[in-house]
Amino acid sequence: MQGLKTSLVLLSILVAACGPSGRGGGDDTGDVDAPGSGATLTGKVYAPNQGPGQALAGQEIPVAGALVYVSTARPAPIPSGVYCEACVATPGGGVLTGADGSFTLETAPGHYWVVIEKGQFRIESEYDLTRGTLALTSQQTTLPSVWDPSTGRYMPKMAMAQGTSDNIEDILGKLGVGTLSGNSFSSPAGELGPELDILDYDGDVSMPGSVAYLLSNMTELRKYHIIFFPCKAGMPSEIDTMLQDQTILGNIRRYVSEGGKLYVTDWSGEIVDRAFPQQVTLGDSGADSDGTYDPVTFTGTLTTIGDADGGYYNSPDGKVVDPALSAWLGLQSGPTENGTSVGMYNPNMFEITDLWNWVKKLNPVQIGLDENSLPVYDTPKAWLTGSKPGEPTGTSRPAAITFEPAGCGKVLFTTFQTANSEHAGLYPQERVLLYLIMEITTCSDSPIL
Repeated sequence: MQGLKTSLVLLSILVAACGPSGRGGGDDTGDVDAPGSGATLTGKVYAPNQGPGQALAGQEIPVAGALVYVSTARPAPIPSGVYCEACVATPGGGVLTGADGSFTLETAPGHYWVVIEKGQFRIESEYDLTRGTLALTSQQTTLPSVWDPSTGRYMPKMAMAQGTSDNIEDILGKLGVGTLSGNSFSSPAGELGPELDILDYDGDVSMPGSVAYLLSNMTELRKYHIIFFPCKAGMPSEIDTMLQDQTILGNIRRYVSEGGKLYVTDWSGEIVDRAFPQQVTLGDSGADSDGTYDPVTFTGTLTTIGDADGGYYNSPDGKVVDPALSAWLGLQSGPTENGTSVGMYNPNMFEITDLWNWVKKLNPVQIGLDENSLPVYDTPKAWLTGSKPGEPTGTSRPAAITFEPAGCGKVLFTTFQTANSEHAGLYPQERVLLYLIMEITTCSDSPIL
């Protein structure tokens, strides 16, 4: 295998840009010099449905690390299904938003397409930029919650397995995906929009719309940019058996290799722990799977079959350990997990609730060779940590982890349920989810294919 500097689907240098994350936790690319001056564009980018007038006052959610650039030609469309996007140079004159979502872009006067994007979230709009400053409104800079290329609005195509307790669909609903009843989906299958498919764990491989049908069918998997597998208590026996079949596990590996993103929480962890058994060692007895896999052929072995199920606990000392995420969360205010107050968040100390497993160890895994035939390793990255009761004071365990197997995709695993109660606004751990959804949809640094 060779480390590639370009992608299978390279959208052109004006479209793809280095995202804030890279293999093993790379750094931000930073702003680039403007090609001209005279026209200035300013604004603040907000998360879908979380701008002023949408979120509760004072609880708006900005987007850090979004790319803003201008182009005389409309950018190529984002592919409607899974694809490989490697990071390339930031477009000339393009800038990345700060931790507060703000940006200032300078260019020569003229007629342009102004593009604002973070991963597959994108707005394309035409403007005549004249000398002086044009301040874009929040309505013009809030990322979309629809897939509508004809109007220049994109978001990732998503699928979500209907779990138990972990109601990720409620968070997606607060981002404008589907229709909420109060602060939750009352009947998710009837309220979702075209951007989200909700799948049933209980159907068999012959039933479209079931998890079994999805996992057994590469054509179905390839429809989605990101697939969510929230906590499922009591994994159905058919799914458990499928997740011991190397053909099914090979489908999961192939999907990620082709650019797919997986978001998996606590008791559904066997979906990724069996497909990629080496990256994360789970701590509870019987939880961890062990084995090997070949990143070229997608075959593998399982020498130990775990269920990813662990015991319940809360962590009172949650801490964000990624500097960019910490800076972003520390500028925000909102409700606390106990629901008794609203205030500014401290990214170095907040409660993480409803943890149902713990990570014993993160393991570097060789995923291929570079152009000089030297080994390339993927090191899983912890974004959020917290203590576990009964362990020595000061011991913290990773609670939200990403890793990047060979190829262009990414895997996000959390040991906690993201959302398990109906409430207004977004709690800190739910905001971390939002940040990481956007983070894992960005490009991949030098993917090994």
